[in-house]
Amino acid sequence: MLFSTISKERILFDIVLPTLNIINDMYSRGKINESEKLLIFTTALDLALMTKFVGTTETEQLKAYCMIISGSEESTYMARIASVILHLIGWHSLYLGSIENKIDPFFDIDIQRLITKKLSNVEGLVVIQIFSFNANTLKFLSNTIKTLRNKFRGDLRIAVCTNNDLLQASEDMDVDYTTTELTSLIEWTKEEYRNSILANS
Repeated sequence: MLFSTISKERILFDIVLPTLNIINDMYSRGKINESEKLLIFTTALDLALMTKFVGTTETEQLKAYCMIISGSEESTYMARIASVILHLIGWHSLYLGSIENKIDPFFDIDIQRLITKKLSNVEGLVVIQIFSFNANTLKFLSNTIKTLRNKFRGDLRIAVCTNNDLLQASEDMDVDYTTTELTSLIEWTKEEYRNSILANS
């Protein structure tokens, strides 16, 4: 399947993500246990990473950059898959990982320095995507990244992908986009890129 002519993006959207949603549902209904869920999720992430490295990217978009941060263990698989999808469609995609257990009084400065070092001087669109099902880390990350808005040469956008319980709270955080669906987040990101190109042409 990985070496077929099927779009690798479609593999992730049409096979991997629906499977993970089914597993989550089975777990919430007590049909599988924690270790079974972990095994399947780990296998799915392995498949996503293999897709990244055997897949060829579409037209490279030199002015499209994204940093993806997970703020909770449960959201990590969605964040990792988002990073792979953006890579496959030609974005410069950086995946920071989960910071849920990293927060201390100075960690906000640490993240700001990293983002500034990697992305503040690039020209074009920069999207920071926050994935979190934890209210505290979601608030921490959104507040930390919003302070960077005036430090970028290019256009900075901040998006949040969370669960239904935190959707309303995320909509009040003054970010550019909030959703519970990875597919919606990817489509919004693509549209922001198209708008950025038009605005700067």
